[in-house]
Amino acid sequence: MSEAPAASDPALARRAEMAKAALAAGLALGVLVFIAVISASLHKGHDLGHLLTGVFTGLFTALFVAGGGAWAAMTLLAPKARPAAPDLAKATQLEQLLAPTLAALEAARTAIVHQVNLRLVTRVPLGVAAGVGFWIFSQFGRSPGTFFNLLEFMGFGAAIGWYWASHKLSEDYLRLYKDQVLPKLAAQFGALSYRRAIAPDMSLLRAQHIFREFDRVVCEDEIFGTYRGMALNIVELKLTYGSGKEKRTEFDGLLTTVALPRHLAGVTAVIADNGALGNLEDRFGGEGREHVAVEDPAFEKAYEVYGTDQVAARALLTPAFMERFLALGGRAGFMQPLALAQDNRLTIALPKAGGGNLFEPPSYRQPAASREALLKLYGDIQAVLSAADAVIDLDQFSRTAKPSAA
Repeated sequence: MSEAPAASDPALARRAEMAKAALAAGLALGVLVFIAVISASLHKGHDLGHLLTGVFTGLFTALFVAGGGAWAAMTLLAPKARPAAPDLAKATQLEQLLAPTLAALEAARTAIVHQVNLRLVTRVPLGVAAGVGFWIFSQFGRSPGTFFNLLEFMGFGAAIGWYWASHKLSEDYLRLYKDQVLPKLAAQFGALSYRRAIAPDMSLLRAQHIFREFDRVVCEDEIFGTYRGMALNIVELKLTYGSGKEKRTEFDGLLTTVALPRHLAGVTAVIADNGALGNLEDRFGGEGREHVAVEDPAFEKAYEVYGTDQVAARALLTPAFMERFLALGGRAGFMQPLALAQDNRLTIALPKAGGGNLFEPPSYRQPAASREALLKLYGDIQAVLSAADAVIDLDQFSRTAKPSAA
């Protein structure tokens, strides 16, 4: 009975046979490696030390090789994930909408490919020659490079030459693609557009401990305009601290600011719980603000709330707001959000769960009119606006705003 599924699916049967072959090959190669390592060790010396060294080294290497065969077998037997079928109707619609723009981009892309190829002819050989030069120079030092080092230097030099030839032109093309395509895609969702991000004012966000420690602010992309009757801007923001091996990411996600249809007195900050000592530091670290106690145990466990106006903070932090705010952190692709409210502005910092950049256009090596790229960019805008919907719905008074026709 166990053979029936495989027999009814020829592809599955083939994968099963290939998995058996991979497992057998891994085991056989592991045994050969084990014997070869012991033989090489005994060739160096016939004493017990060389024998034990050969046994342990050969066993470790053989297990590693056999493990590779087992991994290959499991990979072959694992069910193949079928990617979601592309929305061909939407792709066709986007291609028709952007036809003139994509034609101009394709002409620019073709010219860039030609320029890069011309540069590669000279810059890659220069890089290789530089690598050979470094290797020759190393021959006069205490540890002269081996032939393998020569290959490494040459490969590294070639990579530097390729980067030198293509990086600047590639970045110029990506920026041109974003500036030409993304505003038109954003406009499909209403009175929205796209621009190179304007760096947000981080002073209040830092002072209120929304973000605690960072020394570099990176923001490239921004969706802005009017959405559901409210002024909105969404910035893809990354904050880091330190450099080299000590560099760490403080925040990587979306910073969404919505103009609410009411005024909020003072400043209210919803920050992540920072442990007993960290919370104590936060309480004494902000000027003119007080700790705001909330009645929701789950919210109190996850967050610390501070405000310069207790009444305004409690007016914002209704039970419905706190419930939706906790749910916002459970949305697919995002993690625990943070919030800052001032005047009529509600700013939500929503970290991305999986990393990776949004709004990434296709490479200059791919056709400009790529259906996959257009659908991905369109989907990225849908994703950030879906998050914006959740942010807008946080405030109970915002529900009175009429959604746009889009």
